[in-house]
Amino acid sequence: MITISRRYAVSFLALGKRSVPMAILVIYIGFVTFALFNYRMHCIFTEPSTLIKYHLLEKEEADKLCRIPLDSLGVEDVDIFHDHDLNSIQHQNPLVIKGGEGKPEDCVSYQKVAIIVPYRNRYFHLKLLLSRLHPLLRKQKIHYRIFVIEQATNDSFNRGKLMNVGFKEALKEDQYDCFVFHDVDMIPENNKNLYLCDDHARHLSSAIDEMRYHVMYYNYAGGVIAMKKDVFKVINGYANSYWGWGNEDDDLSARIQEAGYLLTRPPEHIGRYKMVRHKKESRSENGYERFLGWRGRWLQDGLHSPKTMTYKVLSKSNEPLYTNITVDLLYDKNKEINVAEDTTKESLWWFLKFYFP
Repeated sequence: MITISRRYAVSFLALGKRSVPMAILVIYIGFVTFALFNYRMHCIFTEPSTLIKYHLLEKEEADKLCRIPLDSLGVEDVDIFHDHDLNSIQHQNPLVIKGGEGKPEDCVSYQKVAIIVPYRNRYFHLKLLLSRLHPLLRKQKIHYRIFVIEQATNDSFNRGKLMNVGFKEALKEDQYDCFVFHDVDMIPENNKNLYLCDDHARHLSSAIDEMRYHVMYYNYAGGVIAMKKDVFKVINGYANSYWGWGNEDDDLSARIQEAGYLLTRPPEHIGRYKMVRHKKESRSENGYERFLGWRGRWLQDGLHSPKTMTYKVLSKSNEPLYTNITVDLLYDKNKEINVAEDTTKESLWWFLKFYFP
């Protein structure tokens, strides 16, 4: 009797060992099938050349604009481990105007671009980014200015609100056509990846080395994204309510889609970025729960929100390679969005469709 029981036990264990890989395969096939049926054209890949539309302009105006030498632009060897000296970067980019502004000398840039970099305690990363961006933007014949928006307090980092602050403060300096919202740890590899806007939301970082040079998921809008002024205003910018790391870029992507815009991306061989390694910030409290209630609050929580769009500029300085704006985001627990009061809550089905289309 004991011998028979042992045989059953051995057979059961053997069956279990065979069942685990089979279960994994079934789950994988299920996700692939779900993705095929849920495929949408909300995100599309377009060549950088589609961003430049000289033919829509009057001849006199078009003749004044810079011709970007796309054929001569290529991939740069990017070293993300070597420290840089600001004086050396400045010496290598002598035409950069104080405040981090650069512009072509012999023609008019197709767009005037503000680069918005949310920042706190990432000096090594910032120097790497500056050493790469200035020569890249010069080669692309773009009139640009780099704004570093620094969070002064020790409250949880609020990437989305810093982006909104950068947008507002940059417009006090000049009338920019295009805004590139740029994480400090994202270093572009390909000079063909034009830092210009189209009529939608241009997700420039379509291939990141940490993700094996693929998009993390279909609706991903993190890293580096470019939008025209009017587009950013229509979607009400970023949400201000995500204190800590994560989900503010998903909220942005949902806003873009709801407003009827596309996420356009350069092909993966062009939209390549290296991510500088660092310790992650603390995760956003109730981030996913907060994100599921985005629809009911997106018009009240963002760029135009009198309740959550409060901040105080502590200092503004024109550094040799960038404009630094240090801000207090005026964190107030009493003004925070209460997820329990959300008027809408997305379903699990919507959640799956968002992350696995």
